[in-house]
Amino acid sequence: MKTMNEYAGVLSDKLYEQTPKAVFAAIAVSSLSCGGDNLKQAEDLLLNEWRCLHQNGIVPQKPPRIVTWNDIHGEAEPTSGKGGNLG
Repeated sequence: MKTMNEYAGVLSDKLYEQTPKAVFAAIAVSSLSCGGDNLKQAEDLLLNEWRCLHQNGIVPQKPPRIVTWNDIHGEAEPTSGKGGNLG
């Protein structure tokens, strides 16, 4: 049985239950990172999207508080830096 929200509701129960979490993660990262072109920002992008979904009442789950490059510097991480999570 799936946890319901407006977006999960568009998927059939069968597809939702048979799709591994790793596949959902791969789809999310691929979508948020322009097909893998911006993988270094994938975690920041995912957390920002989750925050947006939560703030708009689409998902009740609050995102975890993870310190990211954007939190510290207020901008996207430079392409020459290390990846994602600084916490």
